[in-house]
Amino acid sequence: MEVKVEDCVVRGDSSDLVSVLLDEGLTDITLTRLHQLVTKDLCGSSFTRVQVVLKSLEVLSENRDDLQTLINHGLTAKLVLWFEAVHDLLTSDLQRNSASLLSLTEEFYDFFQLLGQASLPVSQLSVVLLQLARLALEAEIHFPLRLEAIRTFNSILESLSREQKKLIQIDQNQTTILSQVAAAILTVGDYELQVSLSEALCRLTPRKDREQRANQWFSRHDISSAFCDIRDGDFEVDCRRFLNFVNGHHGDQRRVYTFPCARAFLDSTELFPPKDDKLDEFWIDFNVSSGCVSFFIDEPQGFLWGRG
Repeated sequence: MEVKVEDCVVRGDSSDLVSVLLDEGLTDITLTRLHQLVTKDLCGSSFTRVQVVLKSLEVLSENRDDLQTLINHGLTAKLVLWFEAVHDLLTSDLQRNSASLLSLTEEFYDFFQLLGQASLPVSQLSVVLLQLARLALEAEIHFPLRLEAIRTFNSILESLSREQKKLIQIDQNQTTILSQVAAAILTVGDYELQVSLSEALCRLTPRKDREQRANQWFSRHDISSAFCDIRDGDFEVDCRRFLNFVNGHHGDQRRVYTFPCARAFLDSTELFPPKDDKLDEFWIDFNVSSGCVSFFIDEPQGFLWGRG
């Protein structure tokens, strides 16, 4: 098996690797050998090889029976170990800007999204969510990866059943990380990341508990009160008001500068605000930490956020 797997990995052929794994059987032994290979390649910075393995497992996981077999043999725990190693590499001076490592990280996000749609035990799902939240909060990591991590976190939560979500909401690991998420909103220095972090707080906090939790998260009553004014049905509009208040509160020390925009152009093309009567201004955000400009525009294809 090792020779066949090595041949597929060297050639970058995830399809052939799927065939090899199916021929060998999705057993404890097969998964253990893959774990040894991936661990070795992560230590050796062979990220494209790891990506081939990950892609093959994604293809296998599209079959619900095969995915359940892999989960039963400990796939989730191994994925988390690999992702923890990737997290460490993303904060190292030698590897943080490696294009192949960034691509591998995005591959993990796709796989976690797939796992979120499977019948994972809540205990395993909680660990996956925790890893995504931790990466999103890591200031040393490439900014777009942090944003995509928390977006994946929210997307997984959105795909859960009501019962699964209730169990996640009372999980102690999640309640602990949420205080860190709330603190990051005040300092993170990027509006889009602030929105996604606020969304995570709302998704993991039942409406009836928000006032109590917000008073624990935010030391200022006016900020906690502004957070509680966010309605799930009008999240975008209410979150804008909340974050404008939060960022304005920091005065000249703020990390996001927001201004109402009269007109905006991309080269010679004029950009327009979304067609939403509830939006009172066409806002533009200058984000100090991420070093970019973001604004909400009317885009027929649905790509509503522009960043430059």
